[in-house]
Amino acid sequence: MSETAIQETTATNAEPLSQKELNALFWRYQLQYLYCCNLENWHGNCYAYDMIPLYKKYYDAEGQKQGMLRMIDFINTEQTTASVLWGILVGMEEQKALGADVDDDMIRTVKSSLMGPLAGIGDSLIQATVLPLLTTIAISLTGTGPYSPLGVIAFIIATPILLWVYARFLFNKGYELGKDAITMLMGSAIENIKVAVQLFGIVIIGALSASYVKLTTPLQFAASADADPVVLQSVIDGVFPNVLSLLLVVGCWYLVAKKGVSVTKMIFGLMAAVLVLGLVGIL
Repeated sequence: MSETAIQETTATNAEPLSQKELNALFWRYQLQYLYCCNLENWHGNCYAYDMIPLYKKYYDAEGQKQGMLRMIDFINTEQTTASVLWGILVGMEEQKALGADVDDDMIRTVKSSLMGPLAGIGDSLIQATVLPLLTTIAISLTGTGPYSPLGVIAFIIATPILLWVYARFLFNKGYELGKDAITMLMGSAIENIKVAVQLFGIVIIGALSASYVKLTTPLQFAASADADPVVLQSVIDGVFPNVLSLLLVVGCWYLVAKKGVSVTKMIFGLMAAVLVLGLVGIL
């Protein structure tokens, strides 16, 4: 183990998080989650910022820096439902600081692998169901004239209360899971679970890529002026359906993972390429 790793994992405080500190971490996440959001790591800065009180409790300056680097990885998920993930991360970070055998890769793997499923659940439940339902109820209370402020007031009061009760329940469960998980993950089991979680994340990413990345070409050619044109996309689909989409995903992964191209540059590069290739009729 390197000197930096030893310095990071040696806590300056051996006391578990108090209930007051847990409450502060919960509300910091709920109220200050989107203080810093960007295209490079999306909500990664938010997670690192919200975890600062825990790092300050347990680590010196170098340990705090290493902890924030652990949290700053890319993440994009639905905030309220991801309260369970926040609780898990708080529990794992606490146990790591107290000397449990929790490595950085495990924390990062849990964070990156759960963001996709939690985003799907959260968007379906909160964004597509609960909020439209509360909005409909508020509109019905407002009436059609004379208008009543009751609907607006009810929406403003009821929405945060319902979401925060839901979020607090998930946070508590996640925190207990994060603490208890350390006992289960000791020894060789941690490697097996790490691989399983990584594979689960890969399956989710693969499914999303196959569902949402669509790249086709309108190019066609004819052997002669009288012959029917051959559509290149039909030929490609007959040999390897969706191969262009696959090549696009693999190419983006290669540039980001192997060549160090930033996500922001990748986004603008793809926008420029699609514009140019679309104008000349290749895509």
